Amino acid sequence: MSNKRLNLLPVWAAVSAVIILAGIVLMALLGFNVALDRPESKVFDVHYNVVVDLNEESKASLERYCEQAFADAGIVYSDVATLDGQSDPVSLDQGSFSQTGNDFLLRYTFGADVSDASLAAAKTAVEASIAGDEAFLLPAETYVSFDTYSLQPMNESVWRGAVAVAVAAIVALIYVAIRFGLGSALTGLVACVNDAFLTLAVFAIARIPVYTFAPMLYAAIAAVVSAVFWLIRCMKLRDDAKEPSAGAVSAEESLAGVCKATDKLVWIAAGVTLALIVVCALCTMMTGAAAVFAGALVPVAAGLYSSMLLAPALHVKVKAHFDAIKRKHARYEGKKKTAKANAED
Repeated sequence: MSNKRLNLLPVWAAVSAVIILAGIVLMALLGFNVALDRPESKVFDVHYNVVVDLNEESKASLERYCEQAFADAGIVYSDVATLDGQSDPVSLDQGSFSQTGNDFLLRYTFGADVSDASLAAAKTAVEASIAGDEAFLLPAETYVSFDTYSLQPMNESVWRGAVAVAVAAIVALIYVAIRFGLGSALTGLVACVNDAFLTLAVFAIARIPVYTFAPMLYAAIAAVVSAVFWLIRCMKLRDDAKEPSAGAVSAEESLAGVCKATDKLVWIAAGVTLALIVVCALCTMMTGAAAVFAGALVPVAAGLYSSMLLAPALHVKVKAHFDAIKRKHARYEGKKKTAKANAED
């Protein structure tokens, strides 16, 4: 990194301020693009799971029994999906049942206002139709059920995850303060806060589809990512401070050398972090790969921005200030020792 970039703190601060302010305005007016959440609904399932394949005629019979039961109960579904063997249906929660090669699942989705009593009546009617159909060799192995689909447990889980990650960022900053000094911790704190708000702003401005609490989780991740990237810089700063010539090097020259020596490691850490976030999101949030990648890219990009530009430029000022205090304290202690030596003579 050139020394010129370290002298552009007002520019980097202005960039952050403009993006964050624009994000705040859009958050206030439009909120986030909560497009991945499904509204609360009710599902009606007919699940066949035996070693004998269900033929096409029997599958059609199941659909006919369901349609008739719904009509008799006076209810109308909004969506229907099927899973047959290893095929993937549209809008089907695959985590809600175990799948084998002969599985057949017929799922109807209803609005949340459909009463449980109506669904229970439809369930009884479908079960009766299956029991009276000789085409079903094992009617007892055909399960009919209905349930309410709600995202509240997921949202609570994401919120708890965001709090846990934020606590991890705070712990990292405390560690930086103890191990590398108050000045490094202050710079890290500013970077973490900047990256968290920057991430929220980008989600609001770019209208990236998210779950309800996902922006908060990604903001917390941005804070941790920022702390980790800054920790890499701090370790090099500490090592350089041990050199005999460290006292003669200005804060700007010190940060330029640190950035040059650690830029590659920061980029590697960013790649590893992005990969881990994508894997975790795919495993826990069950979103599309494109949406997961877009969401994970934001906190990592924010952390890189701070690590490469904002934090080093800010720390030039912070380090210069703390170095001046340290030199002043050293001169005071030197004068104190000289005065004490003269008094003893």
